[in-house]
Amino acid sequence: MKRVNLDNFAKELKDWANLSLAQKRKAVVSGVAKSIPDLVAASPVDTGLYAASWDFTVQENSVILGNYAPYAGVIEYGTRPFTPPITPLLQWAKRVLSGSTTAQGKTINTGQPESDYSPEVWALAKGVQKKISIYGMRPRHIMENAIPQIIENIKEELKRVA
Repeated sequence: MKRVNLDNFAKELKDWANLSLAQKRKAVVSGVAKSIPDLVAASPVDTGLYAASWDFTVQENSVILGNYAPYAGVIEYGTRPFTPPITPLLQWAKRVLSGSTTAQGKTINTGQPESDYSPEVWALAKGVQKKISIYGMRPRHIMENAIPQIIENIKEELKRVA
């Protein structure tokens, strides 16, 4: 059991109440911005699009933090079993097997005809396709796992401006 001195609690509330709305908004924006590098570091990297798609927007009464990659929901929440198209899996398998996975802005050629893929690339792509069709894709919970740190960053910024 933890004891809280009500005199100190009242002082803490008073400090928060005395902060202007602009100061609170600035602290929240700074705390969220401070969290972006942690989200990028926790992101899986294949082509680098997902890691580069973390951003936030500031509105009048809120800050919206999210990942704007087209497949961000799949990475965060996973999927039920389904049969994915083979072409993206072939492109991924070629990057994995050739070691050309990069996040440094290098161009990855994905316009290769399906007939030009090696048997090893085909085997990996078909194996992953089969596994996804049986088990789905597991969720990564990148954002969900980062929420405690994001809140902590906002609290630090609020203490700094108080």
